[in-house]
Amino acid sequence: MEIIHSDKLITVLRRGLNLIDERLTDHGVKVMLVLKDMLKADGCRDARIQKNMAILALLHDIGAYRKEEIDDLVQFEVGNIWQHSIYGYLFIREFTPLKEWAEVILYHHADCHITADLPETVRYYAQMLHTADRVVVWHDEVRQPEAELEKHFCRKRDIVFSSESIDAWQKCQKTGTYSKLDDLSCLENALNCCLFDDTEANAYLAMLIHAIDFRSRDTVTHTIGVMEIGQHLARRMDFSEEICEQIHYGAMLHDLGKIGTPVSILESPGRLSPQEMEIMRHHVVLSGQILDGCIDETIARIALRHHEKLNGSGYPQSLAKEDLTLPERLLAIADIASALCMSRSYKEPFSKERCLSILWEMCQKGELDSAITAALEKNFDEIMAQADAACIPLRDNYSQIRAEYETLLHRFQLLPR
Repeated sequence: MEIIHSDKLITVLRRGLNLIDERLTDHGVKVMLVLKDMLKADGCRDARIQKNMAILALLHDIGAYRKEEIDDLVQFEVGNIWQHSIYGYLFIREFTPLKEWAEVILYHHADCHITADLPETVRYYAQMLHTADRVVVWHDEVRQPEAELEKHFCRKRDIVFSSESIDAWQKCQKTGTYSKLDDLSCLENALNCCLFDDTEANAYLAMLIHAIDFRSRDTVTHTIGVMEIGQHLARRMDFSEEICEQIHYGAMLHDLGKIGTPVSILESPGRLSPQEMEIMRHHVVLSGQILDGCIDETIARIALRHHEKLNGSGYPQSLAKEDLTLPERLLAIADIASALCMSRSYKEPFSKERCLSILWEMCQKGELDSAITAALEKNFDEIMAQADAACIPLRDNYSQIRAEYETLLHRFQLLPR
């Protein structure tokens, strides 16, 4: 089953990245445009390199998700360059087809003297990305004349920025690249080189989902937990294979909008305030904005209705029993079961007895489907064992990434700026 058409993926990525912080809206697309023009000006005609660098430009800040990191990024003289660079590097390396290009992300804010001993390809493209990124920040945040940027680059030549990258940018100035950053049609055109095959599309979509779950130790296995509980429960209820797949993919996408939810709320150790709860609940609306027109409508509805209740007390649409299909009702139960039976920032995993007690209490209130809850109770041990087994590799991967992140952060923070 095709979850998302390859020509729609770039739209989903763009929309998702734009929700991280309003100050970064289309930042990656603008960097992509500048970098594309710089590479062309420097003689690059290799379509594969152009595509790979365009994707890296779009995703180069994928490791930045805390407000204080983004506060740094939108300053022209970046403060802490390593936190989001390291995390983004590990993400690109682990979850995308661009593993061999990942080091470009690691060094995309490094001064040229730090990159001098790197392999030539890494050094060259990291510096090109570094320069393109600062051009966009100058345009969007500094907002001083382009001539002042030229003076800055001249002062920092071979100190912060390589001569090659500055020369490439100066060639772009003559062709009007800077003015294109104010032209929405130019930004749209810059995305045209990012054409994905189906395998790539699924890989980058999975990467975006991991980028959300991996923000916190307590959410790292939530999506896969919902996917596993949902599909195994559906199979035990003898749903068709097509419907099982729809539930699987609906579960994969159900929390996509949390990319726009502040980490401070996702990791809150206590009860959320009414205002915080409203922000948390808004993730479903954001998911709808990201997915609108890009995926199969049945899968989208399954994903976007996982917080609706049969008695109309759910959100965001207050739908009722007659509005909700069995797959939509099932995913709502799978989502709750995953949340109850796995650790979160505010609680330890609940026991089987307590989990089922809560589900049945919700059924008695008219919120959940009792037939689906009965099927979960009947198969609870097997389903949860299968879900837990599926989560183990992801937990291990998260632990490995966090350990490597800490090691690299310690090493790079010792380097002179």
